Amino acid sequence: MKIKIVIISANEIRHRFFRKKLSNFKNLDVKLCLAEKNQSRQFYKIYKSKEYTSLEKNHFKKREISERKYFNKFLKKTSEVSNLKIIDRGEFNYNKNIINEINKIKPNFIVSFGCSLIKGPLLKRYKKKFLNIHLGLSPYYKGSATNFWPFINDELQFVGVSFLGIDDGIDTGPIIHQIRPDFKLDDNIHDVGNKLIIKMTELTSQIIENYKNLRQYKQKKIKKEKIFSKKDFNQNAIKKLNLNFKKKIIKKYLLNKIKIDKKFPIIEQKL
Repeated sequence: MKIKIVIISANEIRHRFFRKKLSNFKNLDVKLCLAEKNQSRQFYKIYKSKEYTSLEKNHFKKREISERKYFNKFLKKTSEVSNLKIIDRGEFNYNKNIINEINKIKPNFIVSFGCSLIKGPLLKRYKKKFLNIHLGLSPYYKGSATNFWPFINDELQFVGVSFLGIDDGIDTGPIIHQIRPDFKLDDNIHDVGNKLIIKMTELTSQIIENYKNLRQYKQKKIKKEKIFSKKDFNQNAIKKLNLNFKKKIIKKYLLNKIKIDKKFPIIEQKL
C-alpha cells in the first residue's frame, strides 16, 4: 500500500525537482503539494533590482545556471504534480480551506522542505507525522542558507542535510538522519548544494518507508550555535566565499576530512 503524503515546499527549480521526484516513487502517493510563491530575494526578481550589488546578482545567476544544469532534464520529461497549489508564504498556517483539505486527506506524513516556519493547527495536529528537511547540519547551523555559511567560515564539516522531526523552533526538531556531501575537488558551492538535493530526495523516500524503525535524537546543545537570516547575506560574504575557493577550501578539508568529521559526528541510521 502506498504511503499518503502532503508536500509543503517552495516553487524554485530545486523545489520543483523535489516534488516531481517524490511523486515518481512507487511507495509514495502525493495527495497534495503546497508550493509557496517565490521570495523577492530569489534570482527571479533580483537581476533588475538596484537593491543588490553585481556580486550578489552574479552569485544568484550562477545558482540558477547550476540548478538548470542538474534538474532541467528531469523537469522537462516529468509531468507536474497533479494536485499542486501555489500559495502565499505561510498560508498553510492560517487558511482554513487548506487546513481542512489536509485533514480530509489524513496523510501518513507531511514533508516540508524550504518553506516558511510551520506553526498553528498543522503543527499541533501533525507534529508526530512531519518530516522536515533542513539543508544544513543541525545543531551547528540553523536558519537561512545554512550550507552557504560553512564555506564562509571554513567549516565544511557542517555542510549537509538533516532530516528532522518538527517543533515550534527554527530547525530544532529531533534528528532522524543526516548526510554530508561527497565533495569533489572541482566542485563549486552550487555543485555541492545541488548534488546534496539529489541525494536527499532519494533518501526521503527511504526514510518515510522505514520511519517506524528509526529513532529520533534530541539535538544536543552546543556553545556556539549559528543562526543566520537572509539579512546576513551580502557582497562581503560573497567576497569571502570567492577568496576561500581561491585558497582551495575543499582540498584543504578533504586532506583532514576523517579527523575533522570524527570530531563533529552526525546521526546516520541504517535505512
